[in-house]
Amino acid sequence: MILAGDNREAGHAARSGLRQARSASTVADMVVTELGCLAREALRSGSAGQVVAVFERSFYAVLDDKWICVGAPEIGSGPLHVLGPRGPSRRLMPGDSVAVVGSTLWIEETPFARFDAASVWTPEAAPRWTISSLRTGLHAVDQIWHGDLIEHGLASAGCAEPLDNPPQFVQAAMPGIDALKRIVEGGCERDVRSDPPGLASLIGLGPGLTPSGDDLIGGALIALAALGRVDLRDLLWEKCCGYLDCTNEISRAHLATAARGCGAAALHTALHATMSGRVEQIYPAIAAVAAIGHTSGRDAFAGALVVLRMLRGSSDPEADSGPRGMF
Repeated sequence: MILAGDNREAGHAARSGLRQARSASTVADMVVTELGCLAREALRSGSAGQVVAVFERSFYAVLDDKWICVGAPEIGSGPLHVLGPRGPSRRLMPGDSVAVVGSTLWIEETPFARFDAASVWTPEAAPRWTISSLRTGLHAVDQIWHGDLIEHGLASAGCAEPLDNPPQFVQAAMPGIDALKRIVEGGCERDVRSDPPGLASLIGLGPGLTPSGDDLIGGALIALAALGRVDLRDLLWEKCCGYLDCTNEISRAHLATAARGCGAAALHTALHATMSGRVEQIYPAIAAVAAIGHTSGRDAFAGALVVLRMLRGSSDPEADSGPRGMF
């Protein structure tokens, strides 16, 4: 993956170039149909930056330190996503200047995408849930969460019972997963000093654009937010921040997004269906999660499952949703 250089210098160049470009034709070659909630924040008129990474169906750009991912509908709805009817048709390169003028995204002083008529995607509010509904949902997940579905990445970390012979990669992740659990448990017990070793080994663990270890942590952060435990989400994120140099900048951007309680739409759907025990929705929701990246969706859902399974043993099976029903 090729990454571009200093974003501040690129932003200055983009603003300078647009003084001439504003008088040019404003016909863009892409009409945006949907903006993620955080992408909408980034696409503020006057913001500028550069393309950071380019892929077959999408590209990432940074605008005044805010990230966006522009791509085709197949990448799915998400907080950073800027979706059009097709992927970018123009050949782009890392380092290309990017700027926003009005409701148009410009690249290399040429209008690239208009977003004035785009809808804005934001995660649905978490449903009401009880420990009983959660147990029902997890039981339904357990009928599916096995075999080929958990063969790769860290998906098996979300299983109800540990594998007899976990792959070496999963074994390498276990100190980090155990640390994640201890941080959450320590927060519940008001032991905020808890800073168990091992978490650093999870961040940046694995290959790919977003390593499996990062995806798992992201899923845990999003699950804690959905369950109403923003305090525990923030505690986990605080513990992670000291180790973010262990991973790449795109994955750091996705982790920071998860720390705000936001992730891929498919992950929110699967998480909500599990929490509320909507059994009929769980199979299609997990199928959609499994389609995200090579293992990213499954790794993230496994992180959510790690958190959800910490609740299932509550002594009050009919506890109300929200903090009173947790741990």
